[in-house]
Amino acid sequence: MTDRIDPTHAAYAFANKFVNVLLTLPDGTPVQTAGRCGGMSYSVLDHLTAGRDVPAWRAELFAPGRVPPDGHLLAEHLRRRQLDSFRSRSALRFVTWSVLPDGDVGPVAGVRTRTRRELPAILRALAQGRPVVLGMVVARTPLRSGDNHQVVATGFTRDDATGEVVLTLLDPNTPRREVTLVETPDGWRADNGRLWRGFFRHAYAPRTPPSLPSASRHPAARVRAGEPLALAHVATGRLLVVADGAPALRTSGTTTWVPTADASLLVDGTTIHLVSCGRALTVLGGTPCLRTVHDPADTWRVVVDGGGPWRQGSRVRLLHTETGTLLAGTPDGPTTSWTPAPCTWWTVAGAPAAS
Repeated sequence: MTDRIDPTHAAYAFANKFVNVLLTLPDGTPVQTAGRCGGMSYSVLDHLTAGRDVPAWRAELFAPGRVPPDGHLLAEHLRRRQLDSFRSRSALRFVTWSVLPDGDVGPVAGVRTRTRRELPAILRALAQGRPVVLGMVVARTPLRSGDNHQVVATGFTRDDATGEVVLTLLDPNTPRREVTLVETPDGWRADNGRLWRGFFRHAYAPRTPPSLPSASRHPAARVRAGEPLALAHVATGRLLVVADGAPALRTSGTTTWVPTADASLLVDGTTIHLVSCGRALTVLGGTPCLRTVHDPADTWRVVVDGGGPWRQGSRVRLLHTETGTLLAGTPDGPTTSWTPAPCTWWTVAGAPAAS
């Protein structure tokens, strides 16, 4: 890991707005919890430890939900790491610290004292270049312990004259920028507006992050005819590849597609061929397939979300001009749909992260 952590590469580009359905009652009512801050923090530290960038999926790709939906490869990865964060030995502190007062009561140390006791070990780790996961406490009753939070502390500064410590954090609620945290008479104030009663070093066991597909890291770049690109399915996070001679959705793969068109710069409404290894993507019998003969039946009309230029960060739909169907996808593979739905969004994929 480097001394300077770039939050635009180390932190996720969407805020922690996940909703977790724990179970569904007999009457159909879902029992839900909010957020996957532990999973996001563990994943961020996994990637930092491995020297890899997190996958670059932006919130705009998942409108209106603003986070990868359930079933998306990244959403499921963050769910698994969220469960790991609950299984750690220090997770019980989220409950026990929620019943403690701010100040000491007789022999019982309050949250402020306990936080100051935690701080030296946290600062030592940060001084050695080792980011740590912090359990942030705001709740004042076990029933509200779900309001507590997890972040990654990446560094600190100390004022030699006053001794004031300012921590720098990667906070899942504030994507792609550093958040600062400083002690005040009322608690620990973060510059993203949150006031925390205190915090502790949350136990963390590293895991090698999975090699998941990423959206493009150059969202403003224009898509041009004749320039190879990779395509990712927005709803599942899988790549559109060629496997066993047919289009497939996979976690990994090196298939690139060359859009060919009369125009150089592609925009909403442009008609293109999508060619891979000399064969064009088309639809036969309602199923996406490849064939070597290029004719009007092999063309697709680009539908850019919001109109305008097709950029690498755009959501697009691909309308098959011959059949009028949209290229769609499920975890099982590519398919077609007559209805513009979340399963019909695609985006340009980024290069695989270096491992």
